[in-house]
Amino acid sequence: MVLAVDLYKGQVVETQEEARTISSSFDQEEGIENMKAAAAYLRDQGATKIASLGWCFGGRQSVAIAISGEPLDATVVYYGGNMATTTEDLEPINWPVLGIFGDQDQAIPVEMVQEFESSLNTLGVENEIYIYPGVGHAFANPSGANYAPEETKDAWEKTTSFLKKHLQN
Repeated sequence: MVLAVDLYKGQVVETQEEARTISSSFDQEEGIENMKAAAAYLRDQGATKIASLGWCFGGRQSVAIAISGEPLDATVVYYGGNMATTTEDLEPINWPVLGIFGDQDQAIPVEMVQEFESSLNTLGVENEIYIYPGVGHAFANPSGANYAPEETKDAWEKTTSFLKKHLQN
C-alpha cells in the first residue's frame, strides 16, 4: 500500500519560481501533522509497517516525520536539502535509514551527508548511505537538468530492495 501525502493542499506549480514560492511559505508543523495523519490512515487501512520516502523537499520531509516521534519502520531520503543531521536532532530514529545523494549536489554538500551518516552511526541506527560520484541535485528527476539514468536505476534498485527488506512481514 502506498500513500502520497499532499503537503501543498492541492497547489500545483508549473515553474521553478512558483515551486520556490510555495515551498518558502510551507508550514513545517502543519506538514508534520499532515504526514502523521497519513500514517494513522495507513494503519487504519491495515498497514502493519510504514516507511517515509521523499526526494529533495520531500526527502527533507521524510526525515522530518522520522524525527517527529511518529513511529516508522524505515526512512528513505533522496538528497533532502536542509534536513536534520545532528545526533541530537536524529535521536528519535530507531529504525533503518536509506540515504541517496550525489557528490556534486550544491544544495546538500558531501560534508552534510557525512554528518548525517556519522550521527546515525553514533546513535546505532542501521543505515545505508550512498553518495553517487559525478551527479548533482535531483539526479533521479527525469525532467531535470541533472538527470543521471544509470545512477537513478541503481538508486531505485537499492530503494526497492531496502523497502522490501524492512517492510515485508
